[in-house]
Amino acid sequence: MLLQTKNILRDADGGTVVYHRYGNGPRVLTALHSLALDGTWYQPLAAALGEQYTVLAPDFRGHGESLVGGAEISLAQVARDVNAMWEAENVEHSVIMGISLGGMVAQAVTGSYPDKVRAQILMATRGAYDQAAATATTARSAEVRAEGGMEAVQDATMFRWFGEKSNNPADELVKRARAQFLNAGGEVIGSYFEAMTRVGDFAVDTPPPTLVLGGDDDRSTSRAVLEALAASIPGAELDFATGGHLVAFENPEIVAERLSPFLDRLSWDRG
Repeated sequence: MLLQTKNILRDADGGTVVYHRYGNGPRVLTALHSLALDGTWYQPLAAALGEQYTVLAPDFRGHGESLVGGAEISLAQVARDVNAMWEAENVEHSVIMGISLGGMVAQAVTGSYPDKVRAQILMATRGAYDQAAATATTARSAEVRAEGGMEAVQDATMFRWFGEKSNNPADELVKRARAQFLNAGGEVIGSYFEAMTRVGDFAVDTPPPTLVLGGDDDRSTSRAVLEALAASIPGAELDFATGGHLVAFENPEIVAERLSPFLDRLSWDRG
C-alpha cells in the first residue's frame, strides 16, 4: 500500500499550499500538475514508479485545496511555494517533473533554485512563447475572464486535453477534469495563462539532466513545440509515450516505464 499524507503551508498573505506526499522512498521526485487540476492526479503515477520514490505533489494556488491569498499569480510565486514545501520536508535535492503548466513551473523552479534540482522532466509543455503564441494565450486569458467564458471554452479545452475521449460522458478523467476546470474560475485560469507566457524568463545556461516527454496524440502541445523545447536545452532527451496531452494521468504505467531508465541513470548519492 502506497503511503499517502497531506500537509498544508500557510503564507502571511493569506494564501495556502496544500501538498500531497506519496510513498516514503529515498528518491525524491516533485510532481507539478497541469492547469486547473491538482496534485492528487499524480497518485497513480507515484504508485507505478514504485516504493523507491517519495513523490511530493503540491496543489498550486487557486487549485485543489490551495488558496490564492494576496500574492500575484506568477511562475516565480509558484516556484517559491515549491521551495517552501521542500524546506518544510527538509528536501535538499529533488528531481522535478511537470506536465503542461506544471512543466513551465518546473522550469521556473530550475531557474530559481538550480542547486536544488537534481534533474527535470518536462512533459507536454513549452519553454518559450514567441509573439504569436503569447498573443493567442493572452486572448485566451481574456476569453475565460468574460462572463460565461469558462463555460464557453470548456468543450474545446477538454478536447485539447483528451482528444476524442472528451466526447465520452462516462469517462471518469474527463468528468473530473471538467469539474475542476470550471471550479477554478476564470480569474484563476486567466491569471495562469498570463503567467505561462513568462516561462522563457527562467531559461538557464547550464541545465540539469533533462527529459522532454510528450504524448503521441497530444492535441494541445504539438510535436514541433516539444522538439523545439528539447533542442533548446543542451543534452536534453526527447521521448514520446502513448497518450494525449495529459499522458501522465491517462497512462501512468506507460509513462513510468518511459521515466524509469532516465531516473535510473541519475546520481542519487547527493542528499
